[in-house]
Amino acid sequence: MPPELPARSPVTVQQIDADTWIVKRARPVKTQMVVLLPDVKKLPDDKEWEAIEQRMAEHHYKKLPPFEA
Repeated sequence: MPPELPARSPVTVQQIDADTWIVKRARPVKTQMVVLLPDVKKLPDDKEWEAIEQRMAEHHYKKLPPFEA
């Protein structure tokens, strides 16, 4: 192993063939951000957006293959 990879470093090993392996250093997972959203039980009515959604759904519905049960 190269000197940049000290002993007992976490690695993943993937065998490619009988004589070839890929050794990859496992880096620590970066911290994640948690965003708290308000508890939404019902979205407000938006007639303009619902009309756009309806047109999008109709447009894409035409492109679906026929359903076979």
